[in-house]
Amino acid sequence: MIKDLKLIKYGYQFKLNAICSFVFMLIGILSVIYINIDEVPSISVLIYCSFLFFAQTASTLMYSNVIKSSPKYKEFCIMFQRIINILLFIFSFGVLFIIRFIQADSISQFNAEAGKEVAVAGIEYFIMVLYILFVYKFFIVSMIMFCTVTLFFNSIINYIPVPYNFTLLHGIGVAVLLFIITMVLSEILIRAMYKIQPSRLAQSASLRGYI
Repeated sequence: MIKDLKLIKYGYQFKLNAICSFVFMLIGILSVIYINIDEVPSISVLIYCSFLFFAQTASTLMYSNVIKSSPKYKEFCIMFQRIINILLFIFSFGVLFIIRFIQADSISQFNAEAGKEVAVAGIEYFIMVLYILFVYKFFIVSMIMFCTVTLFFNSIINYIPVPYNFTLLHGIGVAVLLFIITMVLSEILIRAMYKIQPSRLAQSASLRGYI
């Protein structure tokens, strides 16, 4: 897996995407630190956005002629998306946990207040992974769906009643359940769509030359 992951440095505009990913990572971390989740429920999605550039680089590599001509093309596509999904979950939730743990005045406060946010982050993770899966195949449809679902989610989340005893453990349970559902669903979708050519609307002229 590590050997295959190293191939990403040969993806289209790897250095530029790495810089953009780092910048968005900083923006996401600072936003989570300083913006109230009750005002902007999906603020942690900015951390996920840093992975969009990583996913973009991986996608260009998967669609390149060198990879597509390989007899292990299907295996490579499935493996790469699986790695992206796992790293996205571990990194994003790890950052969120560390930030909220540092900000909490006590363990009990952390346990009481972080549950809802972890659950929200799990829902955002589910939305983001589906977006990554579809955006390079069905650009217009995926963009419309992503914007619509995100806006709808932001508008209703604060009106959804949360039980008084909804603790961090409950939030982790929701997030892990969504992670499992996401992994299973993405595995099915990748196998069903790997032969579909990427949308030309998702490609620049230079990218079309690369792939």
